[in-house]
Amino acid sequence: MNMEGSLLNERREAEYFQLIEEFKNKINDINCEGITGPHLPGVGNCYESAKYKIAFCGFETLGWDSLTSFMETDTYKLITQTDESINNNAFLDWPSNDHATFWGFVLKFLAKFYKIDFNSLKDKKYPEILHSFMWVNSNSIERYEVSSTDAPIENWRKVKDASKVFDDLNHVINSCQPKVVFILYKNVDKEYFQNVETLSDAYRSYNININNKSNYLHIKKEMYSYCYERNSGTHIFTLPHPRWMGQFSGIGIDKFVDELISDLKNYRVWEKMPESSEDWRATDKIDDDKASMEYKRKIIATLAHYLTAHNLVMSGKELQNLFNNNGILTTYGTPFGENGERGIYTVIRNAWWYYHNTKHDYQTAYDIARSFVNKNGEYAYE
Repeated sequence: MNMEGSLLNERREAEYFQLIEEFKNKINDINCEGITGPHLPGVGNCYESAKYKIAFCGFETLGWDSLTSFMETDTYKLITQTDESINNNAFLDWPSNDHATFWGFVLKFLAKFYKIDFNSLKDKKYPEILHSFMWVNSNSIERYEVSSTDAPIENWRKVKDASKVFDDLNHVINSCQPKVVFILYKNVDKEYFQNVETLSDAYRSYNININNKSNYLHIKKEMYSYCYERNSGTHIFTLPHPRWMGQFSGIGIDKFVDELISDLKNYRVWEKMPESSEDWRATDKIDDDKASMEYKRKIIATLAHYLTAHNLVMSGKELQNLFNNNGILTTYGTPFGENGERGIYTVIRNAWWYYHNTKHDYQTAYDIARSFVNKNGEYAYE
């Protein structure tokens, strides 16, 4: 699958082109010799079609491309250059072992998540799985002592300072929309994944103040930390480095992977978990289009079943607020009006009519009719 000219790459260009240009301009007068260049996110060529969009985020690379080469490369090419390391399977040759390395963790997770044989995955028998994820680093420029000691440290410091513009997970979320992010470095700066000011306008849900950090739900667990980014719907797991997991935790990487997969189920990150490697591809686009009538009918039906089962009702005003607060918009891409409720009642009636007259699902139609009322407490489906 070739992603050249894809919608995904258009979003990546929109997010990263100006960042790269600004970085180049900031260090244009610095001698770049001996300094390692920034690592930008890599995306597998099956990621755009993947049902389960996952990003694996490390701390830093170990001897990435030179900064001189970076400065000489066309900016548009730089945006997708790291993709090649995933798509040509170069990363399979990088881990020194499978039990205490970043790539060992990635491969073990993918094998267990998709219920496939680990060795077969390493032998390239599942190319779609190997190319279905993102690779990110929280520090785009490596530490001075790692790979840049041949250069004056003051030059490296200037480059490092300029590179911090890349060190923000929101650039990944804005452009590539991963559902799950595994940060494999527990000491990561919280601002890396909690910078509310750089989240795209696409995630600035109506009636939600994104500058309120309570929009990040945190759960501290014994083995790792979990954070749910409410506005973008991103699930972020912050784990120890795989070296610690494998060599010093006393339980090994496999236990961490098992616990993560269990929590992905418990937190209902996806409606269904994969049963095999065949489940990697997304086939249903309804959930991706919150403005579609199909999506709204599905939400209304789900709510109606719950409300009926518990002998509860919901007003159109309450449903309108729920839609607006979660970015479920009108077919025109705008929020439902605060001063007029006619639009939301039209949606309720449409849902009832669809299940009653098109699907002949009389139970769902009954539940909708019984569950939703207008401001006077009268049934809203008529």
